[in-house]
Amino acid sequence: MMVFSLFIALILERLRITPEAWKLDPIAERWDTWLNEKDDINRWRNHDLFGPLLLVAPAILLAILMWLNYSVLAAVLVNIVVLTLVIGCRLQRTALRQYFLAAKRGDNEEVAVHAEALKYHPDESLSTGQQLVWLNFRFYAAVSIWFILLGAPGALAYGLLRSRADMFPKVLAWVEWLPLRICAFGYVLVGHFSKAMPVWLKVVPEGIENPPQQLIEVAVAAEEVPEDAENNWAEAEVLVNLVRRNMILILVIVAFATLLGWVV
Repeated sequence: MMVFSLFIALILERLRITPEAWKLDPIAERWDTWLNEKDDINRWRNHDLFGPLLLVAPAILLAILMWLNYSVLAAVLVNIVVLTLVIGCRLQRTALRQYFLAAKRGDNEEVAVHAEALKYHPDESLSTGQQLVWLNFRFYAAVSIWFILLGAPGALAYGLLRSRADMFPKVLAWVEWLPLRICAFGYVLVGHFSKAMPVWLKVVPEGIENPPQQLIEVAVAAEEVPEDAENNWAEAEVLVNLVRRNMILILVIVAFATLLGWVV
């Protein structure tokens, strides 16, 4: 059931079947606005503990409802609905496609325009390929891992925290601590094991300081990244292939765990 739900959600996102407006961020924004309008609730919004709990309250409610009224068909439908809301970044995917097309035909101006659209993390030192590694983690790998660990409520809770990353950056960084290391270990397995494994072992015990750099260090070690400054698109292509292989690995592992009865 879990691998089926994840597989269907990824196909729907890939084929752009869901409506353009079908994404979590606007819903999270309306939920956050409603919380701010309630005077008796608003005073708790910036609290280190109660603020994040209020934000993920819909996920907690969903977990309770699924526990009280569990059925396989309803669970699959809920899983797919939640995953299609939380997974994916359609605008960046479109920009990525145009970025590679422009690079292939040598249109440097268009490449620069689409590279700018692909910037997700504010760190200007990150290349386009490195930005894509972090973007893939936030919108695909981390969602998938929390879904595997905690089901639809876990994926929804992560998506809500991600949508307000500027409000609770430390909370989100701790929430991403485990998925980041699982995702990075996937890079080790699908990339150059001997080169990436020492880097992963160095990253594992680290705290939450600069998570994007921790993940990117492993990704770059796991793949032969071109160093030609004039061909940044080549680096992006290599790293995109790496994260795609990692997502396939996640699906294969979940399918295998399902066959063994470890997950349902």
